Amino acid sequence: MHFNIKYLLSLLAVPTALAYIDQPCNGGSYGEGVCVKDTDCIMYGSQKGSAIKYAGSAPNWPCPNDPDNVICCIKKVTTLRSGQALGATGRCLNVSKCSTTFNTLINTYECPGTNNVKLCVPKSKTTTKKTTIKKTTTTTKKTTTIIKPTTFKQKEIIDISQWNVVTDYAAAAKEIDGVILRCGIRGYGSAGNLAKDDSLETHYNGFKGKTKIGYYFFTQAKTTAEAEAEATYVVNTLLKGKTNNFPIFWDSELSGASGNTGRADGLSKTTRTNCAVAFIKKIKALGYKAGVYASESWFRDNLDLKKLTDAGAYIWVAKYSSSSPSTSSYDAWQYTSSGSVKGINGNVDKSHVYKNIAGW
Repeated sequence: MHFNIKYLLSLLAVPTALAYIDQPCNGGSYGEGVCVKDTDCIMYGSQKGSAIKYAGSAPNWPCPNDPDNVICCIKKVTTLRSGQALGATGRCLNVSKCSTTFNTLINTYECPGTNNVKLCVPKSKTTTKKTTIKKTTTTTKKTTTIIKPTTFKQKEIIDISQWNVVTDYAAAAKEIDGVILRCGIRGYGSAGNLAKDDSLETHYNGFKGKTKIGYYFFTQAKTTAEAEAEATYVVNTLLKGKTNNFPIFWDSELSGASGNTGRADGLSKTTRTNCAVAFIKKIKALGYKAGVYASESWFRDNLDLKKLTDAGAYIWVAKYSSSSPSTSSYDAWQYTSSGSVKGINGNVDKSHVYKNIAGW
């Protein structure tokens, strides 16, 4: 059983719910920040700069009366989401911490939180001296191991397939840091035929040269031999002549067949894990990085996560919620299936990426 010391202390203090949201906080060596939900501490669109999530450690929590999903966000901006470069580095702060005598407040939705948080930009055009970031990790409030190196700025990516209609690839590319395309599938019928996604070529040509590109394959492999065949098909056929920046992800989930009667829907956890490991090893043998995509519950109930990571897999977990996945370790989090991106009709899957898996 896990006891949340911070939570127990907060009960003794009897605080109001989310009392510290938008409030100033001390991010240690990273400087001043503001208390927000961890999922809100990100860079937006064409913004340039950094967004560092500082959790601190007991007993000196930077945002002491809030739950584990609230952290001290130290967000600095050098280029606005509109693409306009600033003469000096701005910092997202509670307005009470930004003197307008020496600074300009910018409120164009550059910062997380409410209108109490704005971008504070020094009026002097002299850029402040950069702070050296020590290569030591901070103790987090979570038991979950979210991989967030302090030197890496969190990225935002989307994933699409033939079911997504893109009307303006250039506009879409400006809002994201990368796209993962469904390259193909194995059918869920008894034959288990391999097939290319109908829009692979269109989507690839549309995004080529505009953003980072990766691929995922929807599996219905029942044996390790079939999983290896999927890996070979992806690399030697579907990706032939194409640029790839990401690990190649093996998409493991229910087939969607009526009554969950797809050929691989009923696999045991052991068999499914063995298939995943076979795909990972084959992809790596063919010269690429490999990963596994699945939902939070699927990783828990239908796959052995440790065996996947021991095999060298990158982990991409889906959980459509504002709270972080409970998966013990992951590199990317697909947090919504109903996102919006300019140039793409309808809903879009969106993910946070916490590790430099695409050579940004």
